Amino acid sequence: MLQLLRKNTFRHGIHPPESKEETAGLPIRQFPFAPVLIVPLSQHLGKPAVPVVREGQEVIRGQTIAEPDGFMSVAMHAPASGVVRRITLAAGISGSMVNSVFIEPHPASTQEIADGEPCDVETATPDEIITAIQRAGVVGLGGAAFPTHVKLKPPEGKHLETLFINGAECEPYLTTDHRVMLEQTDDVFMGIRYLLRATGTSRVIISLEDNKLDAAEKLQERCPDDLPVDIRVSPVKYPQGAEKMIFSALLGREVPSGGLPADIEASCCNVATTAEIGRLLPRGRGIQERVITIGGPGVVKKGNYRIPIGTPVRFALEQAGVVDDVSRVFMGG
Repeated sequence: MLQLLRKNTFRHGIHPPESKEETAGLPIRQFPFAPVLIVPLSQHLGKPAVPVVREGQEVIRGQTIAEPDGFMSVAMHAPASGVVRRITLAAGISGSMVNSVFIEPHPASTQEIADGEPCDVETATPDEIITAIQRAGVVGLGGAAFPTHVKLKPPEGKHLETLFINGAECEPYLTTDHRVMLEQTDDVFMGIRYLLRATGTSRVIISLEDNKLDAAEKLQERCPDDLPVDIRVSPVKYPQGAEKMIFSALLGREVPSGGLPADIEASCCNVATTAEIGRLLPRGRGIQERVITIGGPGVVKKGNYRIPIGTPVRFALEQAGVVDDVSRVFMGG
């Protein structure tokens, strides 16, 4: 069911310029491989992954290069077929130095991705799906990078009733989730099947803002009849996409101070995260790329790009092109 909710929103909020019009209509394009890809082993909340490759070793695209170090950790995968040149410290997104794997892609490689052991959504147990998500290296792609498998397993004694799929994407300039909903619609619904089975929830709410009506209509059109999905469209307002704001607007409930979503029987996953689960698990693959928006007044070739994990920011900006007097680069999500 598709519902336009003009009044269902949270109190207050702000209305910054959206600045999405230049990329919202641009399809996702594949980004080239950088000469060297630098994969931080700590690019998510939780413990860094433990490398299982050595310097000088050849790897194939999608191969596991680091194993999770406990439950609050995820596996890492080679973003390209090539050679491990170094395993050493490199600057992470936070600015701190983290252990990283430097991979030099083979220029002549076809960069095909080998399939692994599929996770069958019809027969896998909840724990098997949660483990498959951890081993696929999936973390929150909305910006928080929280290990997805952790939030799917509520604390002892807690029960999940409602699963929210967050497609609000309320930040200015960003249009990745918008394009994913339009171009990977079936992946989104396959991901929902895995999430429903893993969490035991009985209903799903996909939350969007009303500047993405084409995506809402596409989701409504492609939604399988057997899935308990409602599509809710709320007014554009920042931070509409914040997890607690979604719960307040669409459930009318607030997470207690210091509490967890499970305290109100809810869980929330970003729509791109959901699509990756639906894309990767049926083929037993690990995440080695993601969709990002490169935009703003200083960018020449604005667009939505599927970019290899570990691509240096400098290379991304060189490929997209920037004006001569660009002075600041903002990393957001």
